[in-house]
Amino acid sequence: FISIMRGCNNVCSYCVVPYTRGVERSRDASTIVREACDCFQNGYKEVTLLGQNVDSYNFDGVNFANLLARVAEISPLLRVRFSTSNPQDISDEVIETMARYNNICKHIHLPVQSGSNPVLKRMNRHYDREKYFEIVDKLRAACPDIAISTDIIVGFPGETEENFADTLDLVSRVKYDSAYTFIYSIRKGTPAEKYEDQVPEEVKHERFNRLVELI
Repeated sequence: FISIMRGCNNVCSYCVVPYTRGVERSRDASTIVREACDCFQNGYKEVTLLGQNVDSYNFDGVNFANLLARVAEISPLLRVRFSTSNPQDISDEVIETMARYNNICKHIHLPVQSGSNPVLKRMNRHYDREKYFEIVDKLRAACPDIAISTDIIVGFPGETEENFADTLDLVSRVKYDSAYTFIYSIRKGTPAEKYEDQVPEEVKHERFNRLVELI
């Protein structure tokens, strides 16, 4: 596992990361490539490039697609993965790079968090369900056998039964290979802590069980 950046600039309303880890700072690309080379020379078969939002990586004009290609070119025998991608930032260039290199594993972790546009807006996620479907279509067109995993939060403040139905619909349509599912819980110091329309615990657990069964 190779960290390529620290922190996050997105300030999702449920998340403490920007407050605990600070703003985004990208590492020098040359040091990342050197570290991956060292791993390969020491017998490692696979490296994972890690960041809270790898798609916003940028160091002296080297973006994430450029970095991904440079690591993949170390050797065709070195498998390359990355995590985590944010739907608002993943670029066509990254998708094209994944398709171009056989040793970049055809898997992406693409957290959706909710399938409801009103909930996504309250979460301060800068995409909607339509944009998410568009990204999934591009990934599968470029890499037909790609595996897609995700994160989903159930019971975010204000989530209605109709909102939750949109999440179930999105899951049914995307057909994830795996998913990390979470019951929303308050994180001190986040904007969502102050939302007054918290969903009752029994409702959150009932929805969570339905989501897990579907997945």
